[in-house]
Amino acid sequence: MKCAEYYLDNHKIEIHYSFFGKEIISINGNKISERRSAVKKPHRFSVGKNTYDIHSKLDIAGPSGRDYSIYKNGIQLSLVNFKSNNSKALLSLIVVLGVATGYTLGLFLYQRYPIDFEKLQLLLTAGL
Repeated sequence: MKCAEYYLDNHKIEIHYSFFGKEIISINGNKISERRSAVKKPHRFSVGKNTYDIHSKLDIAGPSGRDYSIYKNGIQLSLVNFKSNNSKALLSLIVVLGVATGYTLGLFLYQRYPIDFEKLQLLLTAGL
């Protein structure tokens, strides 16, 4: 899954993230770095005379679930991610929290006001 796309010094930098936790950095379509995201070391590569470091961190509220910091010769750059920003991670988080809240509230109400299913069945059959 493509997480980020940056344009830097007439180069297209793409960051892909696999489901199994592997990050792949490519420049102009050529793979230059591959590392597991659990490793906290940055991706380091050189283009011409410049050395670049890409640091990644988990960002649950972000569009791709990951946040990247790019450094050029030790100086942090402020770049725009051109990948279309969709909020699947945020939507998933909201859905999971909503289901968990509803389940917890349902358990609480069921324990507080228990239902006698025999009485309920008699009331339903008597009403018909």
